[in-house]
Amino acid sequence: MRKEIQPFHNDVLAAYQADMFDSLIHKHNITTESSKSYVFENKQESELKPLRGYFAMKDMDGKRKKYFIEEMYYEDLPIRVDKQEEMFFKESSRTKGVIVRPIELTPFRIKPEKCWDNNKEFIDVIAPFSHSQPLYWTLNKIVAIMGYIGKTFCGVCSLSEFGKSSIYLILDSLTKKVPVFQPRSVPGVLVQITEDGNMVFDEVHGVAKEVKDCMENFSLQVAGNSPIYINGAMRAKNTKPRYNVPDQSITYLYNVYSNYRDPESSFWNYIWKNRKAMESRFLCLKFEGELTEEFDKEFSIPDVAKDNRMLYIKIAKHLLWLKKEKKNNTIKRRYINSKELSLKKRHKIIYDEITWGIDQYSSSQEEYDELIKLLNTSITSYEAMLSYNKDSPVRYNPASKVGQTELYKEEQVK
Repeated sequence: MRKEIQPFHNDVLAAYQADMFDSLIHKHNITTESSKSYVFENKQESELKPLRGYFAMKDMDGKRKKYFIEEMYYEDLPIRVDKQEEMFFKESSRTKGVIVRPIELTPFRIKPEKCWDNNKEFIDVIAPFSHSQPLYWTLNKIVAIMGYIGKTFCGVCSLSEFGKSSIYLILDSLTKKVPVFQPRSVPGVLVQITEDGNMVFDEVHGVAKEVKDCMENFSLQVAGNSPIYINGAMRAKNTKPRYNVPDQSITYLYNVYSNYRDPESSFWNYIWKNRKAMESRFLCLKFEGELTEEFDKEFSIPDVAKDNRMLYIKIAKHLLWLKKEKKNNTIKRRYINSKELSLKKRHKIIYDEITWGIDQYSSSQEEYDELIKLLNTSITSYEAMLSYNKDSPVRYNPASKVGQTELYKEEQVK
């Protein structure tokens, strides 16, 4: 396995996460909307004096734990719990919940900092995997990064071998703000709201109806540019009635039309009750090629994670710096888009976010033009795929390489 890709091996990043993030409690782990006064009991079932603060939910060591964060510590979030105690909270006449109260903690901060003078070099450093279509792989990275530092709503479609989720998993390992998941419940959707990151739904066509309805409602509100998401699933445990989402991005990952056995009920465009509204809010892209990188574990995973700790922190700092600079509009575009697609309303806004990222990556007008052309192709190819299959029944072929050329051809059922 090539040395330059070892830092981005899943197991290496997992080792780094365990050391840096798994014990942290973030603001998005808070499940109550405001600070309130609560009365708890100790292990001897004696009442403690009232405490003011918030409840938080966090997965620790494979178990879901409920925390009580005192009001004075809220602005210190994220925090690492150094010492804790257990308390009990009466949830009903028959049950008491086990609550973990941090009594010694350390505030954790990664501050924005410009760590690369050249954003092309910065993006090339991340996940430098071998790919049959390297330019599409670069575009995939730019789209993913813009979902974190900007505000985008995208559907990313490709063959399953493309490796589209890899870059999102890497970004989440470094920021804890880009969860990639397939929700199993309504709370499973809401608990992943990061408020200023990117929620990445991976292959959600098979989830239960109530979960899909929740995803659709959430997507329509947030992608409709509402700064606040009103939780309609009020009965769900450990969720808040309102979420601040002014900077929340959403991405859906899924395969090309021909990879599904029953695409008319499984493909992204067809699984929503309000299809037109979802399509109007999400810019859908079709990427080509497949990941050709060879991965193995014939190296010391703990050593590579330890040796690259500062690289990971530098990447996280630079991402935060780009996020801050973009929000303050202090980094200007350098190149002219003479090949701009004629998009409308929300699609145009998302397109502009992505082209800003392409502008920051490109080192010349020629390189910018080449990536813009590819972005345009990914949009028009998606539309062509849908248009071709609209009235054409096709045979299911999971090994199909359909979509790897500009001419979209499939074997029709006779």
